[in-house]
Amino acid sequence: MKLRLSSSAGLLGILVASCGGGGGGGTGAGGAPMYGTTGMLGNPSSAVVGANLVFANASLNGTPELQPGLAFGMLIDTGSPVVLIDPTFYNMAPPATSAEIMANIDLGLLDASGNTIVTIQAIPALKLSNAMMDTLGFGGILGGDVMRQFSVQLNYANPMDAFRLGDSGTEPTGVETPGGVVGFTLAGGGQGQVTLSASAAPIVTLPATRIPLTVTIEGQTYRFILDTGASEVSVRTSVFDALTADSRPKLSGFQITTVMGGANASVTRAKSITIAGETITNVPVMTIPGDSLLDSIGSDELHYQLDGLLGGSFLRNFLVTIDYPNGQLHLQRYTTETWVDEFQRVGIGLGATPLSSAHWYNAGVVYAGTDAAAKGIAVGDEIISVDGAPLDGLDPITADNFLNGTPGSTKVLGLGATLSPSLANTNVTVMVDDLIPNPQ
Repeated sequence: MKLRLSSSAGLLGILVASCGGGGGGGTGAGGAPMYGTTGMLGNPSSAVVGANLVFANASLNGTPELQPGLAFGMLIDTGSPVVLIDPTFYNMAPPATSAEIMANIDLGLLDASGNTIVTIQAIPALKLSNAMMDTLGFGGILGGDVMRQFSVQLNYANPMDAFRLGDSGTEPTGVETPGGVVGFTLAGGGQGQVTLSASAAPIVTLPATRIPLTVTIEGQTYRFILDTGASEVSVRTSVFDALTADSRPKLSGFQITTVMGGANASVTRAKSITIAGETITNVPVMTIPGDSLLDSIGSDELHYQLDGLLGGSFLRNFLVTIDYPNGQLHLQRYTTETWVDEFQRVGIGLGATPLSSAHWYNAGVVYAGTDAAAKGIAVGDEIISVDGAPLDGLDPITADNFLNGTPGSTKVLGLGATLSPSLANTNVTVMVDDLIPNPQ
């Protein structure tokens, strides 16, 4: 069975909806359930790193994922207060009734050979419908209600050691020591409604899972939370408008995919973002019109205005260790930059073709003013290959990465069915653009 995005996703940006509708539930670790484990904590799990996110390969009640390599396992997401799963990803039936949405599961983390490293036992999870997780393209989300028991490490530079649950007592090479450290006290939580669909909105009671942070952007301080499930740093509209008041470059119509569906965002670059004494320059920063997610978390859980989510476009510069038991966030900068700038690329985003099509991907978005637009590529045109490499059969992140490059260089797009008859079944040479140049 082919893995497809069920809607046009473009560059993958993932934000997880907050638990809204209930009162905030205190701070700290008091009252949190403890989950038993078997196996060895602190060992690296097999993982996929893509779109500034980390996905750990996992098993559900002993059943491994169906398509390792074609799909993603569990997104490691401090921004989700709950564990979410798609049972069909593990060859299990989706929930048939509202009563089946909530379940206790055993979640196994796997090594590269598919062997279980550690199992977290009897953790609460919300089952999602197959259609919702098809949109996101992975099997579930490991949320803060479980991770808060452990020290968690994300290594964006090394997929072979990208995720560790538990403290290994060792440090990888290639990072600065000691790095920056900031303390935190978990916030939020309480009883609330998690809206999964129009007919599925169970009431859940959650411990505090939010990690509040003070972040400085271009000299101004803002209230953020840590969100490893967000591809980009995300800010409220007023912050974005203040940044772009100097007419710096920005990109509109940036397509993202969330648990609640698709949305269009705007993206620019912040000249500097600083936390714990660590400063990164020219960081991609996104805003979603309406600020509904930030408003929901701020009003329902934190009881103050939340200005943003510290996501992957900042975090990818560091070995990130979240020591939940001791309330410390460690940021150790990589000595060598390993990530690729996702906004230096051919000026399209990939979307999924209909399941009846012979090919997997089309142009889900074509950005105005790019060479791709000038060459006549249009939304809906099938993209079969990039520089001769077929895209059919590739997961969305791997396929999309073929479009990245050095501005001014070129890529050869192999086209299938197109809106323009003159482009159908041809190869078109398209220049790589810098979609959001650095601010001056």
